[in-house]
Amino acid sequence: MRTERRTVIAVSVGLLTAGCTGLNDGGSDGDAPPTGPGPDTPQCDPDDVARPPVATGTNIEGREYPRKPETLTEQSIMEYLDDFETSFAWNRILQSAEGVTSVNVDNLNGFTPDETGDGFLASSGIRASYSTEAGATDEREYIANYFVAPGAVYRHESTGDPTAPEPRDEETALVQCGTDD
Repeated sequence: MRTERRTVIAVSVGLLTAGCTGLNDGGSDGDAPPTGPGPDTPQCDPDDVARPPVATGTNIEGREYPRKPETLTEQSIMEYLDDFETSFAWNRILQSAEGVTSVNVDNLNGFTPDETGDGFLASSGIRASYSTEAGATDEREYIANYFVAPGAVYRHESTGDPTAPEPRDEETALVQCGTDD
């Protein structure tokens, strides 16, 4: 009986930590922090990436998404997430509003990455605003929460307090795989 229990635990741990998971793969909402793939596991599937496309044919140019740094350090992740979230918010505005004439994205707190062993967690308050040709303006504030690992970057948006992105939560998006765009 003891051997069977150890086998079940070992298999469960292996399944939980192996590679990237889909956004809605039917898994349970566990309390464990998100984990990224180990060095020998396959990279994410770029077809599973969900983020606003770089806008084209608009009054204002869309912003290209930055490449994830090959070496993950607190400094490289801070800079990467600041650029990535600016591109994410910028492109989302251009995708959702018509006749945009100005866009502003402010990182209110700066991302401060915390190492988890499998990657880094980081959150920051964001203020995104825009105006249109028709004179309309809009502004919203939210918290952008990220989990950055060698194989995947997950993003979860919240209001109020920062939250850890859970890869199996349907509100968490896989936004980048590996160091590819």
